[in-house]
Amino acid sequence: MKFLKHIRSKSKTHGHPEAQVYSASSPRRGGPSRDLTAQLPVPVLETIFTLLCPHVQDESYEALEDSMVDDGCMLCDMRDLAKCVLVRRKWSSVAQHLLYSRIRIDAVHYCALEIELAEKRKRRSFFDRNADPEDAPQQRLKLLCRTLRANGFLAGKVVSLKISYMARETSKIDLARIVSVLPNLRYIDLPEGVFSDDASCRVLKIELQARCPDLRKMKFMGGSESSFASLAQRQSWQALEILELSHLAVEPATLLRVVGFLPTIQIIKITDLPWLSDSVFTPSPGLPFFPPLHELTLDNTPAVTASSLAKFLSRPETREVLSSLTLRATGIPPEHLHRILALAPHLQYLSISEEVRHELPADPPTPILESRSLQTLHFEITSHRSAHSLNPPAESFYRYLTTSLLSSGLPSLTSLYVRDPSYPESLVLAVPPRLPFASNPSAPNPNMFLQQFSVFSKGVDELHWNFTSIFPSEPDTAYRRSSMSSTRPTSIYRASGGLSPQWGIGARQSIVVGNGVSGFLAVPAENGPRQGKREWKPTTGG
Repeated sequence: MKFLKHIRSKSKTHGHPEAQVYSASSPRRGGPSRDLTAQLPVPVLETIFTLLCPHVQDESYEALEDSMVDDGCMLCDMRDLAKCVLVRRKWSSVAQHLLYSRIRIDAVHYCALEIELAEKRKRRSFFDRNADPEDAPQQRLKLLCRTLRANGFLAGKVVSLKISYMARETSKIDLARIVSVLPNLRYIDLPEGVFSDDASCRVLKIELQARCPDLRKMKFMGGSESSFASLAQRQSWQALEILELSHLAVEPATLLRVVGFLPTIQIIKITDLPWLSDSVFTPSPGLPFFPPLHELTLDNTPAVTASSLAKFLSRPETREVLSSLTLRATGIPPEHLHRILALAPHLQYLSISEEVRHELPADPPTPILESRSLQTLHFEITSHRSAHSLNPPAESFYRYLTTSLLSSGLPSLTSLYVRDPSYPESLVLAVPPRLPFASNPSAPNPNMFLQQFSVFSKGVDELHWNFTSIFPSEPDTAYRRSSMSSTRPTSIYRASGGLSPQWGIGARQSIVVGNGVSGFLAVPAENGPRQGKREWKPTTGG
């Protein structure tokens, strides 16, 4: 009956002008609509797709494990970007360029989807209910190999290929097939056997040398001396920017010939070369100079001294470009750092890690550390086990560092890393309090901090860095107590980020304030300092 009433009502309204006017004025459903995305220019589309898949902006030459995105799932982001290719033709070209220029093959999904997919990957049958799941990264690598070998246009877009560790170690043949069609490749995660000329990676390395002349980073380990020496003949990889050397057994002259004929080299990392001596950094007749670098790392090179490094930095072409220097277990003692800083006016990052057996020499006095460009300093000095003294020798070096900081020798410093867990407290105590009977109480204190910087400290047996923020000392904005003047600077300790992770999230937060008599007052940060009978008067500074 309801169906018949519906037909009868439609027949009654048929032919009436009111019904026709109403139907004509009603919006059409399912008709063509204006697509505003068709008017977007290509740069805007690239920006939108970059926000959708952030890892396509990764231009670093670091391994996949060291270049993770802080938040998000890279595989899900790549899947969403791949779906954009199918939307329209204009999107296809832009999304394909971003999708294939920098490829990542992660081991798992970094989201809840991995649990569901892991269950689906199991090859379950009536006789095998708990079979091992398929190797998803290896399957992705095989599919990528098939796509790139079938489409040379997409293969020409690949600039970076980052693969998970197990996938690149177990799929060497597939990697060789992939790199054979990538003429513009600049970086690829390689198995460890490539760096030491292992027989299992010989085909892969031959393909790299023949098909990928534009590589920007390469590492040579013990066993690859012949491959390293062949670089001097300018046969392959003349566009290298980053060179890592470890456990090599070559002559210093061979090292100079190789690094001297690389026109675009910018970063050299040398590890475990005990034979490396001052002759490498000293000009020799008939051999090229050690090239000027943006970043130099010397790790376990005990034969390199401060004199040879000073000669290297005395060259104008080197002094003007060096911005990062790392020294670990070298022949350069910490008391000679002032010579290096004086010869490197553009140095922004400096790291030194040494085990000292003797205290800092008191005679002659060591000049303070001075640099207007240094922003990050790793001063990781520890006492050697064989040191037998009343006080650990490392304490004298940390007092020397404190003197340099109080003398405003490092005005641009923002981050300081030390291996003494009690150093932040000693640094705050080192600032002398202002005397209430001073002749000019408003005059600036010469021994105080002029900038805010962060101190990261940990002990020898600790795994995590403890964070402390040091604020500048200002005479007119510090905490005052009735007749007393400004005391020490204020440090903020946050248990969730400043203490070890065992404290948990949302733990107590407090402000440590010097009270002028070699003590501290812990005041809750959210409530501010309490006012007692003696009327503490906090202001906006400190």
